This record gives sequence, C-alpha cells and structure tokens, in this order.
Amino acid sequence: MNILIVSYYQIYPFEIGASIAQFGMIEYLSNLCNIILLLPENNTLTDNQLAELQKLLPKVKIYVLDSKNDLSYNKILSLIFKLYNFVHIFKSKVKNKIKKISFLHKNNKINYSAEQEFLDIYYSYNLFPLRNSKYIYKINEIIIKEKIDIVQLEFVENLNLVSSIPQNVKKVFVQHECLFYRIKSHINAKKINFLLSQYVLNFYKNIELSLLSDFDGILSFNNLENLFLESSLKPINPNIEFCVSPYPVLEKDFQKLDRKLFRKPNKLIFVGGDQHLPNKDAVEWFISEAAVEIFQKFGLKLYVVGKWQPEIVKKYKNHPSGVEFVGFIEDLYEFSKNSISIAPIRIGGGLKTKIMLAMAQGIPVICTKFALEGIHANHLESVMIAEDKDSFSFAVEYLITDLERTFLICQNAQNLMRQNYSQGVVSEIRYNFYKNILKSNEILESVGS
Repeated sequence: MNILIVSYYQIYPFEIGASIAQFGMIEYLSNLCNIILLLPENNTLTDNQLAELQKLLPKVKIYVLDSKNDLSYNKILSLIFKLYNFVHIFKSKVKNKIKKISFLHKNNKINYSAEQEFLDIYYSYNLFPLRNSKYIYKINEIIIKEKIDIVQLEFVENLNLVSSIPQNVKKVFVQHECLFYRIKSHINAKKINFLLSQYVLNFYKNIELSLLSDFDGILSFNNLENLFLESSLKPINPNIEFCVSPYPVLEKDFQKLDRKLFRKPNKLIFVGGDQHLPNKDAVEWFISEAAVEIFQKFGLKLYVVGKWQPEIVKKYKNHPSGVEFVGFIEDLYEFSKNSISIAPIRIGGGLKTKIMLAMAQGIPVICTKFALEGIHANHLESVMIAEDKDSFSFAVEYLITDLERTFLICQNAQNLMRQNYSQGVVSEIRYNFYKNILKSNEILESVGS
C-alpha cells in the first residue's frame, strides 16, 4: 500500500499542534505501509532541518518542491499571483485597521463590534487560490513514480488540490478543522446575528462541501464534525467513506506520574499563539470574565505560552489578574509542572492538542465542553469542565483543595490517553480505513466488469 501525504503546514520543527498531529500519525503508519511525504509548497526547512526530519522518519520517502534558481514562466506567474494576493490582503488589513481605530476613537470603546470583527476576519480570507503549477506537476510525478494507491490531502487550504488528482487514484482528506463548522461556532460564541454572517457561513460551506464531494474518503477528528460532514455529503456522493480518526499523542510526551512528587498547582497556563483565532478568543474571554476573580481568591495567575502580537501583550500589561505572556517555551513540560492547564475554547473544531498533551503529561485540565469534543473524558473523573466564571472558579478550588483527588484525576486522564490516543491505537484505525478504501475500489471495479 503506497500512500502519498500532501500537507499544507510544516511538520517539523514541532512548533504548533498541527505539526505534532501529522508527525505522530506518519511515524507509526510508516511501519504499516509505504508513506511518501510531499512537504508544503512554501516549505522553509533548511537542509539541516530536512536531514533531521528524515532521521526522525527513516522509513518515509520525503519530497520537496525544488524551486531554487527557478525563473521559469510558471514560477514568475506564480510569484505575481502571490504578490497580488499579498497586496490585496495587506490593503484589506490596513483598511480594516484604520476603520477599527476610527471606530474606537469615535466611540471611545476598548473593543469594536463582534460583527465588524467577524467581517474583518472572513472577508480577508482567500483559502482557495490556484496553486503553483510546478507543485501540481510534482504531485502527479510522484503518483506515477511511486505507484501511489491513495493520495491524502491535509488541511482545508489543500482542498482544491483534489482537482489535480487522477481519477484512478483514491483520494482521502484529513479534516483537521471543518471550516464552516468553525465559522458557525464563531457566530454562536459571539452571539452574532445579522444577514452577512449567514452569507459568509453559507458561502464557505458551499465551497467546502463541493470540494469535499470529490473525495473517496474523509477523516475527521471528532464525532460531531464527522456527523455534520456525512449528513451533508452523502446525498451528494453516496460512495464517500467516513471515519472518526483522531491523531495520536507521541509516546515521548507521556510522563511518569509520582504521587510523592505531585505538588499543589500554583499557576494556570494556556498553550497557543494568537495567530489561531480560537486561541485569541479563549484567552481574551478568560481574562475578561474569570482571571481576576481566580487570582484574587486563589492567588493563581495565568501564563500564556506562545507567540502573541505586541499590541495584545501591551493591552494586558499590569492587568489586575496578573496575566503574563511568556512567549515560546523550550521545555513545556518543565514549565507546566505544578500548574493547571486551561482551555476555555469556544470557537473552532478538530481536536485540541493542548488538552491531550496536558493529560498525557499528568497536568490537570479545566476546559469547556466545546473544547473537549473528540476527547472522551468525563467531568470530575479525568477533566474539569467549566463554561463561565463561577464554574472555572469552582474547578480551580476543586483541584487545589484535595491533592489525592486531583492526582487521581490526572492518573485517569493519562490512562485515557494511553488507551484511546496512543500512536498504536489511532494508527490502526487509520490503516484499516485505508484498507477499506482500497477494498471498496476493488468491489466497484469487479461490479463494473
């Protein structure tokens, strides 16, 4: 079985959740079938980093798009389109920034409307531009050379590549985050109710579903998104196979739990940068709604890990909650010791790496029910679920009051990760899905003959 995986985001170094999600699956699957990996079109790995990645994935054949010294007509044309797209987005962002500043000055308010923010975000999107022709040729060259059985495209930004895959090759899409589901959750979380929000939602939903209907198989990370997609796509293409296939926790991320070394939590941490909208919304909501009271009652302040815009960091400097933005942390586990990991996520989809990683490491977790989608954990058993200021405050008090109880919650959470989200378990689900896809193809061919 030969699988070509085409990614959009960098797999290495492991700087974002998407990197970990892809690597963990590819590493284990390479023991079960032949994995060929095509790095993103905008690959920025140095030769040394590429060598490091190849060392980590010795059984995987890695391809890159060689664009060095390429001044062909197609390359120049691609650069022109990219430059045009950059200028268009830049102008849009500048225009929106001016509009926002003007609005703030005029109304003397800290935040402009949720509706205007919504439009600023989604009107500047351009997820489906025509791709570099050289990248298209590279994909098809690999398909022929490596005798590919299945092409697996990952991330919504790669959806339109399905149009370039030959009909005789099976096509699988890994839905890291359903776009229209994310937009819908944004509308619900911010309580947005105006005509243009529905226009934006339906516009992206129609495009996403149209492209998804060309696949033979679709993998989702949680049941809810899987049901949404299956109910929407089955009437369009009844032959599509669907599967809930979470990504794994890396074996190295499981940390030994020792009651003698387990200490009372003395801080809250949130992991994730503001380039991902759900993270930005979660942190700002928590700071405005719950952080001050928790700091005043329990002395626990929030440390935000990851890259954040200077203006946001400045906005919360000297905040009464004591929140600190600490940037990138080299050893996240060491920093996370004696802490509570929070995930007040209200927008988005997929699985939350920050939650799974904390559970595997034995760090107690407080999160919204929405953030827990796809992770089969129970409240008070392996996680604390909180939706508002009072429930977050209760959860913190619950975790710091009785350490025996908190240690048991952490043990349960780690066991849950091992039993349901280890590399071996989730990779077998994915591998069996591949076999079913190819088997269904053989059945169709036999019926046709």
